[in-house]
Amino acid sequence: MSEPHPTIRPQPGILDIAPYKGGESKLAGHASVLKLSSNENPFGPSPLALEAFRAAAQSLHIYPNSDHAALRAAIGDVHGIDAERIVCGAGSDEIISLLCQAYAGPGGEVLQTEHGFGLYRISALAAGAAPVVVPERERRTDVDALLAACNERT
Repeated sequence: MSEPHPTIRPQPGILDIAPYKGGESKLAGHASVLKLSSNENPFGPSPLALEAFRAAAQSLHIYPNSDHAALRAAIGDVHGIDAERIVCGAGSDEIISLLCQAYAGPGGEVLQTEHGFGLYRISALAAGAAPVVVPERERRTDVDALLAACNERT
């Protein structure tokens, strides 16, 4: 990657983020590839999802409410939690990014498991923090290892 303009510099860590490469769509010797890492559904949308989309299509021209008040209230009711303590976003990407922006920064660390979601690393670097990879046990999150990796920078 080329060096940035000498007077215009991105936040620390931004240049350490590699460009995203999506899952493989074609693989030699295979007629089709199911890209589970891309959250693709080989069966297509369910009839209920299509029905919900058709209903929502009538108001696609209106920007959606971004506070997710109705959804947070419903989640709060189901789980007995105050809706003000619930955060919703446009997918886990947004929530992970918001958490890193709010709590991580230069000199800080963000923990992630070795086979976990790659956005933790990207969001940590974008916030100027150091991503720390914590080993898993048999491809499962090792909560004890995560807790042991916590320190004053986490």
